[in-house]
Amino acid sequence: MVGAQEIEDALIRFDGRRVAALRLLVERGIAPDDVAALIAALPGPREVGASWMLKALGEIGALSRIDLERVFASLPDLTETDAILHVLQMVRLDPEAAQGVRNAMVPLAGHRNLLVTVWTFDAYCRTASGPGAAADREERIRQGLTNRSKAMRARARALAREFGVDP
Repeated sequence: MVGAQEIEDALIRFDGRRVAALRLLVERGIAPDDVAALIAALPGPREVGASWMLKALGEIGALSRIDLERVFASLPDLTETDAILHVLQMVRLDPEAAQGVRNAMVPLAGHRNLLVTVWTFDAYCRTASGPGAAADREERIRQGLTNRSKAMRARARALAREFGVDP
């Protein structure tokens, strides 16, 4: 298991691009108390590195639903584009856990960064629930399929396949 000081040192040294040191720590294992410390770093000056590590931990199934809910709850307060992107990409891991921040996604739909806009679309579609949710999701996916952005169309195609929407 990795110690808290190793994690802190790696986050301090993280340049926002090279993730090898962060990946190594995730592979070695992060104790639950240290997962909580990573979540507590959202938002903050180390939010990009912390969100990257949390996303990697989520992808290997090392985060509980409560952990994910806490990560998603930080979304409205994140300031760094990459951190926002990491958290939005995590929604696919447990869309139910992100239900509480669905309304906070709406302003991100017009974000200056295209990838944030695309992954907001993905997260918003995945968190659709309640009466009429399937029809709403299907309509949004169809709209995405005709978007002028290639990235948006690609994400909409992936969602269409996943949710059985006939283009």
